[in-house]
Amino acid sequence: CIRLSRTRRILDVAIEPTWIEDHAFDTEYQRYQRDGYALGSSSNIVLGDYQAFESDKKREIESLLSKDKKPDAKRRKTNDPGTVLDEVNEDIETSGPWAPYEDKKVAAANAQMVLKLQPSISDSSAILETNATAEVESEKEVPEEAANVYILEPEEEDEMWEKKNERKQSRTLPPRPARGSTACEAKSVFHGASLVDYQGRSWMLPPASMKPDDGEHECFIPKKCIKKLTGHTKGVQAIEFFPRTGHLLLSASMDSKCKIWDCTEDFKVRRTYSGHSEGVRSMQFSPSGSQFLSSAFDRYMRLWDTETGQAAGTFSNRKMAYCVRFCPRDPQVFLAACSDNKIYQWDSRSGSVVQEYNHHLQPCNTVTFFDEGRKFISTSDDKKILVWEWGIPVPLKYIAEPEMHCIPAVTPHPNGTALAGQSMDNKIVVYSCGEKVRQLRKKTFTGHNNSGYACQVGFSPNGRFIMSGDGLGQLHFWDWKTTKSYRKMQAHDGGPCMGAIWHPLRPSWVATCGWDGLVKIWD
Repeated sequence: CIRLSRTRRILDVAIEPTWIEDHAFDTEYQRYQRDGYALGSSSNIVLGDYQAFESDKKREIESLLSKDKKPDAKRRKTNDPGTVLDEVNEDIETSGPWAPYEDKKVAAANAQMVLKLQPSISDSSAILETNATAEVESEKEVPEEAANVYILEPEEEDEMWEKKNERKQSRTLPPRPARGSTACEAKSVFHGASLVDYQGRSWMLPPASMKPDDGEHECFIPKKCIKKLTGHTKGVQAIEFFPRTGHLLLSASMDSKCKIWDCTEDFKVRRTYSGHSEGVRSMQFSPSGSQFLSSAFDRYMRLWDTETGQAAGTFSNRKMAYCVRFCPRDPQVFLAACSDNKIYQWDSRSGSVVQEYNHHLQPCNTVTFFDEGRKFISTSDDKKILVWEWGIPVPLKYIAEPEMHCIPAVTPHPNGTALAGQSMDNKIVVYSCGEKVRQLRKKTFTGHNNSGYACQVGFSPNGRFIMSGDGLGQLHFWDWKTTKSYRKMQAHDGGPCMGAIWHPLRPSWVATCGWDGLVKIWD
């Protein structure tokens, strides 16, 4: 109220202390912003538009009264539309956590249609026609799931916003596929003599002489090239040995194909996998080697069966996946570091994204697991390193320094205590990954020229040596403890040496790949 005096008007305000929960305050605040009215904290006083309050209250009462008017006969859901159903007291759920799968929803809805038609139509031909229509509609529900093709189309507004942002990266991003388009047909060709040997064993089984070990055997730096694997028509982006035994070698090339090579006898290609229309950017074997993932510049990811060559799944959210990695704790789940600054956690069984990790400011480059798959780090073009806990979309730690550069390739040390990253300032930087993740500034490897290329970093199985290719096609070796440069050799001509990996059992075998289209074995 306002109290008048001879000289001036004085405003008297009575302040009464009160207490309200944060949730209740937020609820009323949002109600006021949305509907124009809110309820008082200590009473039923309506603040704002009283007519809107009355209309909402009337609408709520009408909805409660309509729920009380239940039909006399309730029927149970079934997959057979023609089955006579019993009466029950529960409502038929069509959505929510207790709803059936999509195909069962269609069958239940069509069953209700048949039951409504039965009292009024005496001709049985009409019921048969309705049943036939129900079967056709139920078949239309899962055409893509049957083929294991999972394409998540964004909303139209989100797609327009994504296209606007992608124009800024038009030089680095591949063209966006049209809405509703699908991946090319997945094919595979076996080049061996037979899929099984005379005892019926698969062509993927390693020789009896190659037994896995813990990697503690002594290793030596190779001196010369002993074999050139030819077959790719364009540059080879990445290579990987078969887990634990290394009797097979997987290569991914810019000619949109992946190949598996035999590394025990004749070093010839065993199977070719063709399932992309653009160059393959990243790939990885599953922990058992029975499957592998591939992501390409056509913005599709494929899960392959290594032995049969069939595509076990095709995944896409219309984003470019620069790196795909299996989860060590659950091989049915994998991560994809994408061009929209996010990391997506996919479930290959359902074909859905179960988690998103969104804290980077530019496209994500790598995902690397440590601590037995309980944690992982991610690198991005924003020159940051984020540490995550599996399944929690909030980073545990940010690593960002003014002198840091982009890190497009990361490899863990064989003993699991450190991570080596290829920095764009012609260095290999090392971070500890124990209880604390921090940079080991004294352990920096220099001498190579890798600026502008995501050259893969490799370790010897015993962890004594570290190696890397560079943009000039050279292969460099360093000592892990002293950071001393041991040897460098010209590995590839006409382009960079993109990948370098050590054989898990052979003490001096190293495989390299480059943009000259060759895969070389060194000893």
